[in-house]
Amino acid sequence: MVVLAAAICTKNGKALLSRQFSEMTKSRVEGLLAAFPKLIGLGRQHTFIETENIRYVYQPLESLYIVLITNKNSNILEDLETLHLLAKLVPEYSNFDEYDISKNAFELIFTFDEVIAMGYKERVTLQQIKHFISMESHEEERFRMEEKIKQKEAQNLASSKAKEIERMRHEEMLRGKRSGGYTGISGGSGMGGGMGGGMGRDNDRDNGYYNNNNNNNNNNNNNNNNNNNNNNNNRDRDRGDSPNTSRPSAPSSGKGMQLGGKSGSNKNSAIAQVLKEEKIVEKVEDVEQLLDSQISQIPETPTVPQEGVHITVEESFSSFVESDGTVESIDIKGGLSVQINDQSLGKVKVNLKQGKLSKQFQFITHPNIDKALFGEQSVLRLKDGIKGFPSGGILKWRCKTNEESIMPIRVNCWPSPGRDSTTVNLEYDSLVGYELKSVFIVIPNPTSNAPIINQFDGLYEYDNKQKCVIWKIPLIDDSNRQGSMEFSVKGNTQSFFPVKIQFTASHTICDTIVGSVFIEDTNQSTNFSTETTLSVDTYEIK
Repeated sequence: MVVLAAAICTKNGKALLSRQFSEMTKSRVEGLLAAFPKLIGLGRQHTFIETENIRYVYQPLESLYIVLITNKNSNILEDLETLHLLAKLVPEYSNFDEYDISKNAFELIFTFDEVIAMGYKERVTLQQIKHFISMESHEEERFRMEEKIKQKEAQNLASSKAKEIERMRHEEMLRGKRSGGYTGISGGSGMGGGMGGGMGRDNDRDNGYYNNNNNNNNNNNNNNNNNNNNNNNNRDRDRGDSPNTSRPSAPSSGKGMQLGGKSGSNKNSAIAQVLKEEKIVEKVEDVEQLLDSQISQIPETPTVPQEGVHITVEESFSSFVESDGTVESIDIKGGLSVQINDQSLGKVKVNLKQGKLSKQFQFITHPNIDKALFGEQSVLRLKDGIKGFPSGGILKWRCKTNEESIMPIRVNCWPSPGRDSTTVNLEYDSLVGYELKSVFIVIPNPTSNAPIINQFDGLYEYDNKQKCVIWKIPLIDDSNRQGSMEFSVKGNTQSFFPVKIQFTASHTICDTIVGSVFIEDTNQSTNFSTETTLSVDTYEIK
């Protein structure tokens, strides 16, 4: 059997999709498919047509045809078997209309390639093909999670560096103000410009140099001091620093600090220019005060105190739920990484405590971890010959299900149309025993009118720009495992979807915690710190 091409076309012979398995030009395929409807005729009951050189094997798909173009020497029974398999696969990935076929063309071509290879039918079933198409690579998933962790670490590092630089700049500005213009700020600090002009008249008596505390009436001592200062100034110039001198020819400006140097001060000059044009400030000093106030308002990032062994556990939750409450899918991904801050500890092993829910998850250990020991005792230990834990994580887990019992929180949205408006009732129910923080439930508003809030637990906010109601519950614990909200606004029931939910927690759904950490050489326990985060990737009610 040799299949020349597999195609989907309209009743008029317009080609929507075609996969060629032999050398055929586009014009030839389009010509064969255009001639196909004219050859069918009326009242024909069989599903193949033969011409002088080829055979059409076809099957109607509502307003479309799925067609196999084969040579006349092919086995007609195998042709029909292949056609029926393709006809079963098409509705799995697309509807029977032109737009949807074109939209999902690549997925359909992939399925055609799984059924037919080099013109010959593969021995596969419908379930096998669906499994092949949806198969996921653990290596790819591991790479993606490692890249995500690296990006997050880089963002945290960049954020901390930026705050440190701003803090250092602020401290330097404060030191400059306290000194009253008696010390110079080097150009390398990003502020540029010199200070000390106000000391010129006093220092004329000391040959242009200042702070000569050991000066006396002995000319030799003065010369020695001046020579030492000259050497210091030369070394400062070699390092790119400005010497702490005041020139007699330069009159005192009377200002302790001048904005506008050669490096980072350009940023302040640009800000000053914009603020002057907008008539927000009139003086450069006002810009300095504004920048200082902004720096002082930078919030400090809370940090977790780290022991000699620090363990980070991160988990993400994704779910799609139908508007009637049916759970369509749940996808939970997590990872664990170990950071050794005290290298004197040597090798360590981590004992995990896993609850009942962990049995629903699939765990994958890093290649450098003893997989057999983890499977038997839930202990993470490096293989012999491996010196240190990898930075990208040592354990990952995943669970794909549709069981609602595993969800940390369930949200129901019930729009009830009325005479003049629609009443929307929402309720949440927390199904877990740990705390949920920063819970946000976002409901779209189909009109430009602000909704009338009848009742709510927690807090709420109406975003007029985004046209949505944001229901906020800062903390869900044992005191408020259930809550509700009701508002009224015009709109049909489907226009209040999708509802989007966000939350965070310091506990994983996988119910896996770190029990203890032991030093391998001595088998003694050691102190450790953990940082556990559960976040939401996507949680929608459609």
